[in-house]
Amino acid sequence: MSNNNVPSTKSSSSARLRKIMEEDCRPVKGIFRFHECPGGSTTIPMKKYPGQERVDYKFRDGGEYTVPLWVARWLNGYDACAVELKGKINSCSYPIHENAIDRVTGKPLIQVNEYRRRMGFESNEFTMV
Repeated sequence: MSNNNVPSTKSSSSARLRKIMEEDCRPVKGIFRFHECPGGSTTIPMKKYPGQERVDYKFRDGGEYTVPLWVARWLNGYDACAVELKGKINSCSYPIHENAIDRVTGKPLIQVNEYRRRMGFESNEFTMV
């Protein structure tokens, strides 16, 4: 027995994905920052959604670029689809670990102290003149 009033999961999921893709593919303008190698350049091959072609983005530190919103978010370590992580994916950064002592057991621990950014994207769309 099927219920025709309930939308199929597949169609509602693809509609949600289309909406996210539409927002994420909006072009944004900004400045690329290469924190790891100031003044340097890099090429990053990227593809996020099904049906997209892979694009090789070439960036130079301090250069102004127009890229899709999802590329800018990825460069800043954020992904709107990563709901469980609250969007924080720490792409383009690496962990700096520290040694600590567990207060309860007294055993040594190794834990992430901070994340060091390798690169980022500063949006020009919300800057004050």
